Amino acid sequence: MKRVMPFSGVRWVLVFLGWGVLSAVGYGQEAAHLEAESEFGSYVEEGFPFFGQVLDGREQGVGIVPRGIVLKLGDGVYGCFDPDLLRLALVWRETEDGEWLEMNSMSAGSYRVPSLKAPAGQKVLPKVKGEVISWMGPDCGITGEFLGLLPFGERVALKYSVEGAEAMEMIYGDGDGGYARMIGVDPHEDSIELVLATYEGKAPKVEAFGVGGEKVVKRSGSSGEKQIVGVIPPSDQWQAYGFGINCQIEKINFEGMQEPEEVSIWRDSVRSRQSVSTSEGAFAIDELEIPIPNPWARNVRLSGMDFFSDGRLAVCTFDGDVWVVEGVSMGSEEATWQRYASGLHEPMGLRVVEDEVFVFDRAGIWRLHDENGDGEADFYEMWSNVVPQTAETREFAMGLLEKPGGGFYVAKGGQEVSTKGIANGTISEVSADGKSYEIFANGLRQPFAGIDPVTGMITSSDQQGNWVPSTPIHVIERGRHYGFVPKVLEQVRYEGLQEPAVWIPHIVNQSGAKQVWLRDAAMGPLNDTLIHIGYNRPELFRVFFDEAGKERQGAVASVVSGFPCALLDGAVNPEDGQLYVCGFRIWGTALDQISGLFRVRYTGEVDTAPEDVRSEERGIMMRFGFELDEAVATSPMSYTVERWNYRRSKDYGSGHYRLDGEPGQEALPVASVTLSEDKKSVFLGIPDMEPVDTVSVRYRVADGAELPRVQSAYLTVRQLNGIDLREAGFASDEVDLEIDPSMIAAAKAAPEPSVEQGELLATTIGCVACHSVDGSQVEAQPGLVVGPTWKDLWGTRRELSDGTVVKAVDAPYLRESILEPGAKIAAGFENMGVGMPSYLGILQDWQVESLVLYIESLVGD
Repeated sequence: MKRVMPFSGVRWVLVFLGWGVLSAVGYGQEAAHLEAESEFGSYVEEGFPFFGQVLDGREQGVGIVPRGIVLKLGDGVYGCFDPDLLRLALVWRETEDGEWLEMNSMSAGSYRVPSLKAPAGQKVLPKVKGEVISWMGPDCGITGEFLGLLPFGERVALKYSVEGAEAMEMIYGDGDGGYARMIGVDPHEDSIELVLATYEGKAPKVEAFGVGGEKVVKRSGSSGEKQIVGVIPPSDQWQAYGFGINCQIEKINFEGMQEPEEVSIWRDSVRSRQSVSTSEGAFAIDELEIPIPNPWARNVRLSGMDFFSDGRLAVCTFDGDVWVVEGVSMGSEEATWQRYASGLHEPMGLRVVEDEVFVFDRAGIWRLHDENGDGEADFYEMWSNVVPQTAETREFAMGLLEKPGGGFYVAKGGQEVSTKGIANGTISEVSADGKSYEIFANGLRQPFAGIDPVTGMITSSDQQGNWVPSTPIHVIERGRHYGFVPKVLEQVRYEGLQEPAVWIPHIVNQSGAKQVWLRDAAMGPLNDTLIHIGYNRPELFRVFFDEAGKERQGAVASVVSGFPCALLDGAVNPEDGQLYVCGFRIWGTALDQISGLFRVRYTGEVDTAPEDVRSEERGIMMRFGFELDEAVATSPMSYTVERWNYRRSKDYGSGHYRLDGEPGQEALPVASVTLSEDKKSVFLGIPDMEPVDTVSVRYRVADGAELPRVQSAYLTVRQLNGIDLREAGFASDEVDLEIDPSMIAAAKAAPEPSVEQGELLATTIGCVACHSVDGSQVEAQPGLVVGPTWKDLWGTRRELSDGTVVKAVDAPYLRESILEPGAKIAAGFENMGVGMPSYLGILQDWQVESLVLYIESLVGD
């Protein structure tokens, strides 16, 4: 297909007005104020010709366009192209005030108001504002394939195939409410018919013109609506065709043929510095400054990343941009950020394959080409859009994994509120040619996945919620269901349920993100290990798999914490072998920084995290990379061990339950601790080991030069495997399981409840993410308050959602609200009964009492 467009006559320099004048459903006065105060420009970038967006055209008979491409046609005219059906679904003109679209999607709504989240489902979606010029129903598309986009400065060409021929089209507004479609088509044997408009009553004025233009006809569509159809005749050579719809063709003045000028859209680059950490420890966190501010006043919320073979970094943002960054490796003081692409629809997956950039967004998998070598993508190839996509606001394009041998795996969000989608909540396998797909696994709520490039093992975390009791680490296997059932389904129906290899307590990792295998890394003791990324309280966990028995089980332990913003993705830099991670804040997190890029650098110091954690029928073995202080490591008092189960249910999350089914956690006394001969391993002798969802081990170990500090590991025990301790480096395979009665009493001892403990808990378990302590309102979006403030809450009257009244908020009411959030829901906070998890069995009595004391203390000054 020639890169030539048929109609140009005049220079394509048009004045675009009103890009910043966008309305948004659900925006309150406060949100509008925050937008006005923002340092960023409009989500829709001035001078760039398109952006991906869901469009709700149900009122116009268009239906919903899940993967719409919104086109700026010039002179206040806009169009939405539907790549699934190859139709120009809607064309409209802005209002006199310059308004033209309700920007209330997840990415657009939060662009300048970071905490603003679009409602779940499909009830509140972007709609047009202004006068509709033409529309096409869902049966108006043509048979063919969308191939991609070619931006030419402030114009964009659509590339698609139809009747076996490639076509390239540009669309122009005429300034008087009309527009023209200019199409260049390769040789083709049969006539090509394109629906140009659907109408009721008076038909719009439509005419063919230009080179090769033949005719237009009127007919009825399959649904009975009236249609105007443009006919392109057979041709043995490339030809150009034009059709005008209510168009003043002389105002567009298309004469002759000319190749559009390819221009660099973003000529400037942005330089940023690196902040190298001087902190002590095995792993330092270096922060790489992101390009804010920049010449385009763009927000930069990093959602995905990968490296080129030469150490350059490619990143995508949730706002649809792709940047290429040079100079991020160790030893460089300054990095250069170059914008590479824009207009994508909430991308959260990016992979560099053979030095080509692939990006996964809600439209599909794009391959970005820089054909003229100017450092910017000039062909956005739609490499594959075979995996279905709905307009559900939570059906995120959550991850793109390179499949060994060719092709990809894609992970998609599964919270279906109003629509039963085909691929929601799945990990799908896309063929090497991008032409076909297969659902690999399902039953996932919000899967963030990773893949081992050596073995091809796929892992995934998920988000606590309905039917997902805590944060899991799954090993994904073909044909398995991983437990989540969306609300839109009437009942629980799944086959082949696969429980996770590891449960991480929700209080430890409130939102799991992606996993990264540190292959070909220079990360010392972490080389060739699996790292899980925590989001809410950003932290890196090492994952241990135990595959000795029939069922896979495992453990996690924290290795790096202290990041200043939430994390989502990571990759190993092939130039320096270090792990780089990035992320941004929109979902709940305890940190204020919106986005960031970080290098996790191995310093060569001793890593105090364990190198192996495994359960056994007689206890737990932990191995470290250094000699342990014998006096500290062998004392049973250095360890606190508890266990509990979860329950899957339609309720949000799960409490903790003892093995007898009662709420709570069981303390397990450590009968003995044995040190290995090389003093690097300990075995905790624990009687009464049983299969259980979670075993928590808090411990204090140190080498002779360090003071002990408390660390934790969390195990899931599917079966009681055996370990030959002699083969593991111990002098004997014998384990002392006799319990000292004093240890039982110590295990059951609890601190005294206090205001100070309550304040600490409110932060560590995330209460303050939904409940303020200063009287302000915490909002999921303006006008939608998440939870009531705790300030002056004690002693107040509360009207409940069922109309009853609590005469005074007191200790029993608060205890019930913490342990059973759905029992009594305050009027106006009905969403809290769904979104707040139960802390039944998770918090001990002294912790609940401490929270109550803290809330009581917030009365008055």
